[in-house]
Amino acid sequence: MKKWSDSDGEEFRNSDVCFGREYDPGSGTIDVAKISIRGKYPETGWGYLEEAHEMAVVVRGSGFIETKDGEREELIAGDVIYVPPMQRFRWNGDMDLIVPCGPAFDPAKHKYEEDL
Repeated sequence: MKKWSDSDGEEFRNSDVCFGREYDPGSGTIDVAKISIRGKYPETGWGYLEEAHEMAVVVRGSGFIETKDGEREELIAGDVIYVPPMQRFRWNGDMDLIVPCGPAFDPAKHKYEEDL
Protein backbone atom coordinates (compact mmCIF):
# COMPACT_ATOMS: atom_id res chain seq x y z
CA MET A 1 0.00 0.00 0.00
CA LYS A 2 1.09 3.55 -0.62
CA LYS A 3 -0.48 6.87 0.35
CA TRP A 4 0.25 10.35 -0.97
CA SER A 5 -0.77 13.75 0.30
CA ASP A 6 -1.87 16.20 -2.37
CA SER A 7 1.51 17.97 -2.48
CA ASP A 8 3.41 14.64 -2.80
CA GLY A 9 2.40 14.26 -6.44
CA GLU A 10 4.82 15.06 -9.25
CA GLU A 11 3.80 18.45 -10.64
CA PHE A 12 3.52 18.77 -14.43
CA ARG A 13 2.43 21.41 -16.92
CA ASN A 14 1.53 20.31 -20.45
CA SER A 15 0.54 23.89 -21.37
CA ASP A 16 -0.90 27.03 -19.80
CA VAL A 17 -4.35 25.36 -19.89
CA CYS A 18 -3.46 21.75 -18.89
CA PHE A 19 -1.57 21.09 -15.66
CA GLY A 20 -1.68 19.02 -12.50
CA ARG A 21 -0.02 16.40 -10.33
CA GLU A 22 0.76 12.73 -11.05
CA TYR A 23 0.77 9.95 -8.44
CA ASP A 24 2.71 6.89 -9.62
CA PRO A 25 3.27 3.82 -7.43
CA GLY A 26 6.14 2.73 -9.68
CA SER A 27 4.59 -0.57 -10.75
CA GLY A 28 4.15 0.48 -14.38
CA THR A 29 0.63 -0.97 -14.38
CA ILE A 30 -1.36 2.11 -13.32
CA ASP A 31 -1.07 5.69 -12.17
CA VAL A 32 -3.43 8.57 -11.50
CA ALA A 33 -3.27 12.30 -12.03
CA LYS A 34 -5.23 15.30 -10.84
CA ILE A 35 -5.54 17.44 -13.96
CA SER A 36 -6.89 20.95 -14.42
CA ILE A 37 -8.19 22.00 -17.85
CA ARG A 38 -8.61 25.76 -18.39
CA GLY A 39 -9.32 26.00 -22.11
CA LYS A 40 -8.68 23.90 -25.21
CA TYR A 41 -6.02 21.18 -24.93
CA PRO A 42 -4.23 20.52 -27.11
CA GLU A 43 -4.67 23.98 -28.60
CA THR A 44 -4.35 22.57 -32.13
CA GLY A 45 -4.67 19.04 -33.36
CA TRP A 46 -5.29 15.97 -31.22
CA GLY A 47 -3.60 14.09 -28.41
CA TYR A 48 -3.48 10.32 -28.05
CA LEU A 49 -1.86 7.61 -25.96
CA GLU A 50 -0.10 4.78 -27.76
CA GLU A 51 -0.74 2.12 -25.10
CA ALA A 52 -2.56 3.48 -22.07
CA HIS A 53 -6.27 3.28 -21.44
CA GLU A 54 -7.33 6.59 -19.88
CA MET A 55 -10.38 7.37 -17.80
CA ALA A 56 -11.39 10.70 -16.31
CA VAL A 57 -13.74 11.67 -13.51
CA VAL A 58 -14.87 15.29 -13.62
CA VAL A 59 -14.69 16.51 -10.01
CA ARG A 60 -15.32 20.22 -10.63
CA GLY A 61 -16.54 22.41 -13.47
CA SER A 62 -17.70 21.57 -16.95
CA GLY A 63 -16.52 21.27 -20.52
CA PHE A 64 -16.33 18.66 -23.22
CA ILE A 65 -14.14 16.07 -24.85
CA GLU A 66 -14.17 15.56 -28.61
CA THR A 67 -12.56 13.03 -30.91
CA LYS A 68 -11.06 13.40 -34.35
CA ASP A 69 -13.77 11.13 -35.75
CA GLY A 70 -16.53 13.52 -34.66
CA GLU A 71 -17.67 12.26 -31.27
CA ARG A 72 -18.32 14.90 -28.63
CA GLU A 73 -19.39 14.46 -25.03
CA GLU A 74 -20.45 17.34 -22.79
CA LEU A 75 -18.98 16.88 -19.30
CA ILE A 76 -20.10 18.11 -15.88
CA ALA A 77 -18.99 17.28 -12.34
CA GLY A 78 -19.67 13.60 -11.63
CA ASP A 79 -19.28 12.39 -15.23
CA VAL A 80 -16.81 9.63 -16.09
CA ILE A 81 -15.29 9.19 -19.56
CA TYR A 82 -13.12 6.41 -21.07
CA VAL A 83 -10.63 6.92 -23.90
CA PRO A 84 -8.99 3.81 -25.45
CA PRO A 85 -5.39 3.77 -26.71
CA MET A 86 -4.77 5.44 -30.09
CA GLN A 87 -8.02 7.45 -30.09
CA ARG A 88 -7.34 11.06 -31.10
CA PHE A 89 -9.03 13.48 -28.69
CA ARG A 90 -8.91 16.91 -27.06
CA TRP A 91 -10.40 18.59 -24.00
CA ASN A 92 -12.07 21.98 -23.69
CA GLY A 93 -13.60 23.72 -20.70
CA ASP A 94 -12.94 24.80 -17.15
CA MET A 95 -12.78 21.60 -15.13
CA ASP A 96 -10.73 19.49 -12.75
CA LEU A 97 -10.31 15.79 -13.44
CA ILE A 98 -9.06 12.66 -11.69
CA VAL A 99 -7.39 10.62 -14.46
CA PRO A 100 -6.17 7.03 -13.96
CA CYS A 101 -4.15 5.39 -16.75
CA GLY A 102 -3.24 1.76 -17.25
CA PRO A 103 -0.56 0.94 -18.06
CA ALA A 104 0.90 3.93 -16.24
CA PHE A 105 1.20 7.16 -18.24
CA ASP A 106 4.45 7.35 -20.18
CA PRO A 107 5.27 10.80 -21.62
CA ALA A 108 7.22 9.14 -24.47
CA LYS A 109 4.00 7.39 -25.55
CA HIS A 110 1.79 10.50 -25.33
CA LYS A 111 1.65 11.82 -28.89
CA TYR A 112 0.12 14.70 -30.82
CA GLU A 113 -1.29 14.78 -34.32
CA GLU A 114 -1.85 18.10 -36.07
CA ASP A 115 -4.99 18.91 -38.06
CA LEU A 116 -4.39 18.49 -41.75
